[in-house]
Amino acid sequence: MNQSDFLKAFSTATMLFLVLDPLGNLPLFVSLLKDCDAKNYRRIVLRESGIALMVLMLFLLFGNRILHGLQISESSLGIAGGVILFLIAIKMVFGTPQFNSGKQDHEPFIVPLAIPLFAGPAAIAVTILVRGDSMHTFLTGLAALIPAWGLSAVILLSGRKLASFLGPRGLDALESLMGFLLAAISVGMLIHGIKTAFGL
Repeated sequence: MNQSDFLKAFSTATMLFLVLDPLGNLPLFVSLLKDCDAKNYRRIVLRESGIALMVLMLFLLFGNRILHGLQISESSLGIAGGVILFLIAIKMVFGTPQFNSGKQDHEPFIVPLAIPLFAGPAAIAVTILVRGDSMHTFLTGLAALIPAWGLSAVILLSGRKLASFLGPRGLDALESLMGFLLAAISVGMLIHGIKTAFGL
């Protein structure tokens, strides 16, 4: 991997990490799994993280075929993805009230932890966008997805300790910072999609 490929993979991994938003999802994971002991908490987070990775890998492998089958151009997906990312960034910056999960009769499975909290629509859209049509772009996307997913999973695995250490204000401050960065990335994606669509 040359320097250009490394920078591309790094920027894509950063964008994917921001979209996966582990710090924003952390209070939800902790709340939904509050009745689990430490061992079961780790087991469930590992399982749901693995399912989310498989979903994202599926779209990384077949994303271009899905686009072609639905007759969706990359510029259209870029514009739609930019809009979605910008809306998510606004939510991250200004925050939204956290829901109260209440007492759980059974442990969550796939929904809502793996999908849509971990592998949400924005993460899927970004994964499809970075896929491209060549093996080279696939490998670059894979090199970006694995570390972004891995770091997100580690944060969620250490969720209880991290949430306790940072506190609500610390988590809110970090999420706002990540939302600001994601807003800048989404605007760039939107501008690129518009330029591509109109041949500018």
